[in-house]
Amino acid sequence: MQPLGPIDHQMGELWVANPFLLVPNRQNLSAFERNRLFLNDHGKSFIDASFVSAADILADSRSVVAADFDRDAAPDLLVASDGGGPLRLFLNRFPRNSARIRLKLVGHKSNRAGVGSRVELECGGRRILRDMFIKNSCLAMQPVEPLIGLGAVNQIDRLSIRWPTGQVQKFTKLPTNVIITITEGSSEWQIEPLSPDPT
Repeated sequence: MQPLGPIDHQMGELWVANPFLLVPNRQNLSAFERNRLFLNDHGKSFIDASFVSAADILADSRSVVAADFDRDAAPDLLVASDGGGPLRLFLNRFPRNSARIRLKLVGHKSNRAGVGSRVELECGGRRILRDMFIKNSCLAMQPVEPLIGLGAVNQIDRLSIRWPTGQVQKFTKLPTNVIITITEGSSEWQIEPLSPDPT
């Protein structure tokens, strides 16, 4: 087996027909490039926020988990790099200009985490859909607790959950800026406060 084109040794390119020979040959696939972070600009474009986020570390980063580590319903980033070294946690300190929730489903007849459920919210004249699936990246898995931005609203007008069993539950007038737990088959829902925004 041969490479597809010429190898640029000055750029650190290499070719090994058998990847198990990398270690004995003292070769490394690490690519130390600055990490990049982009912000979605209302679905129109993306803004490069790498430098201001401080997430633009120079490392051979492989795994990333976007999850709510500080319980404020805003996604934080946990980054792991190849070759050991520390896990790096980047807490989301972006200004909170809109309402949000963190949703937790508890299944009974369905699986415990509600994987495969469809959540539909209506608020402020908008309809928001979320399918509950486990998101995986390289050597990482995110929790099944969606973080949902709601915009400038004071409540969720309607929330509907279709569980994997086909059962549908509907709720009205739910609060925002909280953690909401909904249990399959129960007409009740529980809320927990979010952590306060950092000052």
